[in-house]
Amino acid sequence: MTDAVRQADAFLARYGLDPREVDVDACARAFQADMERGLQGEPGAWMLMLPTYLSQEGELPEDEPIIVIDAGGTNFRVGLVTIRSSGVEIEDLKVSPMPGSQAPISWEEFVDQVAEAVLPLTGRSRKVGLCFSYAAEILPNRDGRVVRFTKQVQVSGSEGKELGRDISAALAAKGAPGTSFVVLNDTVAALLGGVASLRDERFDSYIGLIYGTGVNTCYAERRKALEQVTTPWAAETMLVNMESARFDGAPMSEFDRRLDRESVDPGLCHYEKMVSGRYQGDVIYQALRQAAADGLFSGGLNDWLGKLEGLTSVQADAFCARPYGEGLLAAACTCETDRELLYTIIDRVIERSARLVCANLAGILLQTGAGEHIHRPACIIAEGSTFYKGHLFRGKIQRICDDYITGKLGRYYAFRQVADANLIGTAAAALLNG
Repeated sequence: MTDAVRQADAFLARYGLDPREVDVDACARAFQADMERGLQGEPGAWMLMLPTYLSQEGELPEDEPIIVIDAGGTNFRVGLVTIRSSGVEIEDLKVSPMPGSQAPISWEEFVDQVAEAVLPLTGRSRKVGLCFSYAAEILPNRDGRVVRFTKQVQVSGSEGKELGRDISAALAAKGAPGTSFVVLNDTVAALLGGVASLRDERFDSYIGLIYGTGVNTCYAERRKALEQVTTPWAAETMLVNMESARFDGAPMSEFDRRLDRESVDPGLCHYEKMVSGRYQGDVIYQALRQAAADGLFSGGLNDWLGKLEGLTSVQADAFCARPYGEGLLAAACTCETDRELLYTIIDRVIERSARLVCANLAGILLQTGAGEHIHRPACIIAEGSTFYKGHLFRGKIQRICDDYITGKLGRYYAFRQVADANLIGTAAAALLNG
């Protein structure tokens, strides 16, 4: 270990950002305990453990086209998906800006725009799966009641409105009666996309992981553990949207606390603010600014960082991918020691994120008992740019999960990437639960 690495590690330890502060086993068990509180509907439970009223059980019907809507943070996609024995067929896919992302609109305008986009496809199907990447309460009839739009999408009068009911009524008024809707969120869609796409493989269970701008997980919970679900439920399991961004059991650094105080929702979603792509650059920025204030770098870099007004996760990752390149941080370095100090600090932040994501996944395996058989592992369907595009993260999460999940817990898992998982999973939701 070089002097620069020792200096960086000592600095991080002083402010509580040493990744070794995160005991993976302790955090995994805290995740499981928080899951149990949420499942029991305890007041104040940080993870909400939202029932989806969806199941992954049953044989997927083949050759039946399903209309799919993917209402994402930026893009709005509509198309037809058909599950076939030879694979998945996606047709007539149209991509446009998310309604309400370009300018504020009313709920009535939102519903009309969605219905207009769906209408040309209703001649081939009247079953619709809607992946809604915003806060919504999923109802026992599998409709979704809007809680709020976020991500700069502005739709006035939407709170409390039911997506499927109102869009179906608009379609009927346009000459397409009888449409049925199944509403789900993107994490659940990712999981079901794996179920539909990986039918030639055998897994013990499935976990959906979104790790990009935000973070969330979902899994199938046993019926007897769903104490807050009072609606009769015949299937053995139900998919549960954990809202794991809200986990509050990990040790926070001084920089996490600063970021939280300055956020729009202080006191909430601490886990997401510690690990997700949206916030990771801010944590690194806070750490580098403090390091400069403490005089950790050379004088020129200390001064430059003191004037830096912000840093994104992409910029930090670009430096680790090419520390001698032309990126923002690489260009600011004038000596080898500064370069090594910068790299070490960013590396340790990513290391901590990987330890926390591993704890999240391990908590699910502890809760379900899945992954005990080496020949039939638990399948983790991972979606998100931070998971796949981060220069350091993928190698770290694999190593840490191997060490802890397999090495310590004796559980087996496999990461899988599924192309168009959201679209395919949305269709599978409508086929299995429509």
